[in-house]
This record gives sequence, structure tokens and C-alpha cells, in this order.
Amino acid sequence: MSEPGKNDIDPNSLPPTPAPDNKCLHPLFGTYCRSETFSATDAEKTTSHIHCEAYMDDPVAKTWTVAKVVRRIYPSFNPYKKKTVTHVHKIKSKVNFKEAVTEIAHFEKQCRDKPTIFLPLYPEADAMGFLHFKAFAEREGYVFDTRGNPRARPDEKALPAGFSFYDDDIARADTHVQRPAAEFDNNGPASKAPNAHFLLDHFTRAGRDTDFSSATTSARVLNILDRFVDHVEKAHGKLTEYCKKYQELGQGELITEAEDALALAESSVKQMKAYGVDTAEFESFVLQCKISCYVLHAEGLYGLMNAGKGDFDANETLFKSRVHQAMEEYKKIDNSDAGMKTLQNMIVQMPEPKVPDAIGAFISRYKDTRKEYGHAQPGQAAKDKPRPPKP
Repeated sequence: MSEPGKNDIDPNSLPPTPAPDNKCLHPLFGTYCRSETFSATDAEKTTSHIHCEAYMDDPVAKTWTVAKVVRRIYPSFNPYKKKTVTHVHKIKSKVNFKEAVTEIAHFEKQCRDKPTIFLPLYPEADAMGFLHFKAFAEREGYVFDTRGNPRARPDEKALPAGFSFYDDDIARADTHVQRPAAEFDNNGPASKAPNAHFLLDHFTRAGRDTDFSSATTSARVLNILDRFVDHVEKAHGKLTEYCKKYQELGQGELITEAEDALALAESSVKQMKAYGVDTAEFESFVLQCKISCYVLHAEGLYGLMNAGKGDFDANETLFKSRVHQAMEEYKKIDNSDAGMKTLQNMIVQMPEPKVPDAIGAFISRYKDTRKEYGHAQPGQAAKDKPRPPKP
């Protein structure tokens, strides 16, 4: 005989059993996030301020390091001479972003589950903005399930199947998400652009060091990086203008101006390299921008020839020259016969020239990061102060 009420449960009302979830959306908008800070006092009356943080440790492999930061404040008879020592304990390294955020979520939950031991400090999560791991992950396309784990969304409006979610968490994630629609498979244009966030984080941290030489050197590199983006933006503007006006004769000068701007961007990359920066991704990005100049000009010329506009012989000669330049440079990326054929076919099959989205995506991401940057750095805690726990 079955237990009373056991068979009265509607199976459809039960939360779904968690499904295997290996999807990881790599962040587009930053390389550092952290938990709230909690205060704890040991038997020796020594107070510690503790938080958990994660930062990108490899911009190519897109892996992250998770660390627990403990600031121990030792008591003193003189309140103005309290000694504070910061200990940084590495928890994990070379893990993907989802695993890193899960680690922080578990840390914060463990602290909240023991309110008599861990007192939350200000600023709380809402006041931390995108520095807090939840808002940071939600901006990148995640939503937190009822167990507090991050789940990568399959689309901006969709929820991952096989999990249950609280309405408040869905509403908050919907408010925070900024990931472009083309980026939910990690293969969109923004995913392929160089990761300027990694350089910003690295050099701004170095620029705030106490060592004068390293601080001034890092400030110079940041300035060079700003100029690099300015040159790329100018090239982007010229290419965009050409695509709008290519049917008007005499617009080839816009391509030349874009190439001149990219030459200056290339010089900026060489300057950064001289300061010890790993510029491989930036060199590749400039190369792809240069190839875009050749391809867009070839597409425009092909369109003019088909429309019977301008001097056909002159346009054909320049068209062949541009195709040759594009293929010679593209060999540095893909020297296969299939790659060459795909490039040639693309030039004559495109209905009209269009600037690759990756260039504009890179510029936008850099500007957004530059505006937001300046919050707490890895290994540094914010000016935390006690606040009463929420009821």
C-alpha cells in the first residue's frame, strides 16, 4: 500500500531535473568580476574582509583564474596604525568563464548561508553594477537558475531547456543582457575581434603600481592603444562612406584614406610591441582590415563594370590589382586553394560592398570598456564598510 498523498503529486508541477550543460558564452564586455565582500572575525579578534574574484588569464584560450582575496585587519591600540595584510589564494586557473562564475556563486552562497559568521559589507550587489558577477554574467548572456548556477542562454530572449528559474532572476537577466544576437554561438563578429579588455586591464593595473617607471610606461601604452583605435575608427568611417557612394565615380580616394589610417594603426601596434605587449591578435586584426579595403574596392569596381559606369579598361585593371592584393595578404591567413577560391568567389558574388561587422564591433566594445573602466582591480578590495544584513 502506498504512503498517503505520495501519488497525489502532479509530476508536471515538479522542477525539471538539471540537464547536462556544457555551453559556455565567452565574455565580450570585460575580463574581471567579483562577489560581494563579507566580514568575519576569528577567535583572536582579527577581522578579515573576504571576497572571491575571477579574471581572464589567457585572452587567446579565453580561460579564467578564480581567487579568494582575504584582507586581514590586525588590532592595534592606535586606531590610525592598524596593519592590514592582503592574502590572495588561487582557487582555480585555466578554467572557462562559466566554471569561474559558478565558483564565485558558490562562495557567495556559502557566506550568505552563515550570516552569524559572515557579515555582508557595502557595496551590495545592486550598487556594484556590472562589477558584481551576476550582473556581469547576465550582460554576457547568462541567466541564473533556482540553484544559483549560471546557464548560458541559447538566444537573447530564450531560456536554457532542462532547468527552472525564478521570475525575479529572469527579469533581472532580461534587463542586463547586452550580448548581440549574432554572438550566442561564440562565432559572431565581436568574438573574432581582438580582446582590448585584456590589455586595458593589464596595463591599467600596471599603471597604478607604485613603481614610477612601470606606471609611466603603462600609461604610454594605454595612450598608444587609444590612438590605435582612433586610426581604426577613421578607416572604418572611410570604408563605410565608400560603400554608400561607390556607384558615384571617383570615390576610390576614400579607400586610399582608409589604407593610410590603417598604416598609422599598424605603426601603433609596432609601438605597443616595443613595450613588450603581445600584439599578435592586433597584427592579425589590422591585416584583416587591410584585406577588407582591397575586397571592398574590388567589389565596388566590379559593380561599376557590371553597371557600365566609368572607364571599363581602367576599372578592370584596378579591379585585378585589388584582387591580387587581397589574395596575397589573405595567404598569410589561409593559403589553401579552397581559401583562395572562396575569396575570389565572394568578391564577384556580393550584391554590393559592405564593411565587415567585426570592425565596428571592435570599436564599440573598446569605447564601452574605456568608459566603464576604473573600478576595483584584481587583488584590490573596494572600500568596504559594514551594512545591516537584509531581512
